[in-house]
Amino acid sequence: MALRQFAATLLCGSLLLASSASSLFTEPVLAASAAGSSGLGWDDIASKNEAENPLTSAQLETIRQAVRSANTRTLKQLLQKGLSPNFRMENGDTGFTYAVRAENYDVAEALLKSGRLNVNDLNKFGETPLMLAVFKGQDELFDELIAAGADPQRGGNWTPLHYAATEGRTEFIERLLKAGASANIQTSSGVTPLIMAARKPSRAAVTMLLKAGAYRDYCTDTGQSPADFARRAGDKELAEYLAIPKCAVKGRIAQGAAK
Repeated sequence: MALRQFAATLLCGSLLLASSASSLFTEPVLAASAAGSSGLGWDDIASKNEAENPLTSAQLETIRQAVRSANTRTLKQLLQKGLSPNFRMENGDTGFTYAVRAENYDVAEALLKSGRLNVNDLNKFGETPLMLAVFKGQDELFDELIAAGADPQRGGNWTPLHYAATEGRTEFIERLLKAGASANIQTSSGVTPLIMAARKPSRAAVTMLLKAGAYRDYCTDTGQSPADFARRAGDKELAEYLAIPKCAVKGRIAQGAAK
């Protein structure tokens, strides 16, 4: 599935409704949490191995309500009780990617500022916190993640640079390149950031990637070049600019290998 369609599917599948923060503690589960009740087992959670003892449905519901309502107070209380900021939601998101996908950035900030967040953790969809920050266009969150050690190359298949190129976000392309991202990093099928920029099409993103050393003759495993994607997107001039006599590489090669 194409990256943009894939991301859109995820967004539609996990779209969250925001509710008023003033009514939070009328919710029974949150009221118990706010009162410091140990009924949900938060007092013992610090000693649990998350892989062997995942969060209960009741605990996840407490977190879900806090994220939906951007209730950082409740979340901070849970973190103080021992909740790991690296918890997983039922849909496979990490807590951080779940919050960013819901556009509740204060919650994401609270998780990051806990000092215990794994900034390179992958959710079920192969996304890192940095990838979601790029996709949502969150400048400050992006900078904070990089400062905390987020790897600009990290991803399950797609990478932050693929996400930036897909959306034509030149400000993030520039930042990622400065942070050490390779302009020629590929997915398992050989898709490069240049291919995604051409597919948009974004001439500014294409130009920036080419200046950074992106190869226009790196093709997908089916032999589709950046020029082919630009042509399919309806930008004939860009397709001509990116035209190549043949593919130098088809599909994925070892990252960092010489051309």
